[in-house]
Amino acid sequence: MKINEAVERIDGATANSYLLSIEGKKILIDTGTAGGGRKIIDHFDRTAVRPDYVIITHHHADHVGGLKEIADRYNPEIFVPDLEMKIIGGQEEPPKPKSFFGRIVTGMLKFEPVKDVKPVSRASIPGIEEMATPGHTIGSTSYIVEDLHIIFSGDAAVESGGELKINKSFSYEINSAEKSLETIKGMKGYLVLPGHGDPVQL
Repeated sequence: MKINEAVERIDGATANSYLLSIEGKKILIDTGTAGGGRKIIDHFDRTAVRPDYVIITHHHADHVGGLKEIADRYNPEIFVPDLEMKIIGGQEEPPKPKSFFGRIVTGMLKFEPVKDVKPVSRASIPGIEEMATPGHTIGSTSYIVEDLHIIFSGDAAVESGGELKINKSFSYEINSAEKSLETIKGMKGYLVLPGHGDPVQL
């Protein structure tokens, strides 16, 4: 699904994955589940695209499940939230959501660790700035493309009924998640591209 001339949402990846084209580079934001990763690869193969970079918003398996297969296939430079490097690399167990339902579901969803990742604080991807939006996970990070007035929010802000919300069942720390949501909602004039649901114009 084309969002605009620079951004495409790759359908079928469970959680939203986006392909950003900027300054001649292809940047993939999030990689879906393992099955979603295969659909992303199919999309790349059909369109003759190779990602130069992958950036991850947070460690949940519906956002990093396809990362290992994409990393092995294309060898892109991968940036992940600083506080979640060891989780995505498999050296630490992820903190669990507070809700019983969230703990059950996240316990069932697994992903293959990827060790060759870098902290997003050291990224120098043209045109992209990171913004800490913790609460959904400990290191949840949103990405801003200032020139396009776009925010890739991951699950710090998801769309439901045309509005931006948080998913309390899967959030690690509700108060921080609500503050991060308010920060995003305060960025008037931006288009929010969420981890779940449709774009929301602020």
